[in-house]
Amino acid sequence: MPEVQSKPEVQRLAAYGLIIKEGKILLCRLTNMTGSEGMWTLPGGKVEFGEHPDSTVVREVLEETGLKISQQGVLSVNSELFHFTDARMHAIRLIYRVKIEGGTTLTYEKGGTTDICEWFTPDEVRHLPLVSLAKLGMRLAREHGLFS
Repeated sequence: MPEVQSKPEVQRLAAYGLIIKEGKILLCRLTNMTGSEGMWTLPGGKVEFGEHPDSTVVREVLEETGLKISQQGVLSVNSELFHFTDARMHAIRLIYRVKIEGGTTLTYEKGGTTDICEWFTPDEVRHLPLVSLAKLGMRLAREHGLFS
């Protein structure tokens, strides 16, 4: 009888910023490094070993957008399971409300998981391919009245 091999299980903790300015949300486009190339997400990423998620969101937003931010608290904790052909992943994602502290011109990550970031109105977002995290970000922004 052949041995049953289960898929490796990976748990990933990440921190993301919900950034709203003048009625627009900041989203980043994913690259082919992610398996979701061309889709849009919130800026942020993986918490490194030993790093506090509060610091992660500040670091990741700076890396992906060039914006200096301060975190204003966690808006939501998201937990989602993903099933890939070679593994299963449990993504735990902290979504922070953040405030822009510096930087006005967007700069983009080179050779990373995102290649461009742009500001979008809620109407424009309706026409974009969004990952589940970006959809959650839009819902949170509406629920917390951040677009007004």
